[in-house]
Amino acid sequence: MSRPLVLGLRSARWLALILIALACATPAPPRVSPRVVRVATVSPDGIALDVQLGVHNPNSFSIAAKAVSGTLYVAGTQRLGRGEAQLEQPIGAGADAIVSSRVHVAWADLSALLPLLGEERVPYDFRGEVTLGGESLHLTLPFSLAGELTRAELIQAGLRGL
Repeated sequence: MSRPLVLGLRSARWLALILIALACATPAPPRVSPRVVRVATVSPDGIALDVQLGVHNPNSFSIAAKAVSGTLYVAGTQRLGRGEAQLEQPIGAGADAIVSSRVHVAWADLSALLPLLGEERVPYDFRGEVTLGGESLHLTLPFSLAGELTRAELIQAGLRGL
């Protein structure tokens, strides 16, 4: 009669080891895909950007988007400023979510806009990071979004700020 008990204990030990190994598995990093960046407002203080990112959480536990931050560049390399938005947006286990934020970028160098005021449209890049966290995962992932500032937006910012 002790034979089935021995096999049962042995099977239980193996099952416990497998469950421990699965519980200790390294979390998979979420995937971030840039979606949309839009100019919300332009002022003498800076520019407000509405930023949308697609985030896929491949893990068996929920995480949250904690922050979006980044630096705004025009004409390729001209740095205009840096901004950040704090969030607390949940992303479910194994789920996809759109993370939306409004990032205010304070002008670091408003005079950099002067040479661009004659352009009809000025391309910009918002090079940023999204900070994600959960019970066993904390990381920051990079992203980049591109768009255009119109002459009217540049003039509005330039005339009011100078």
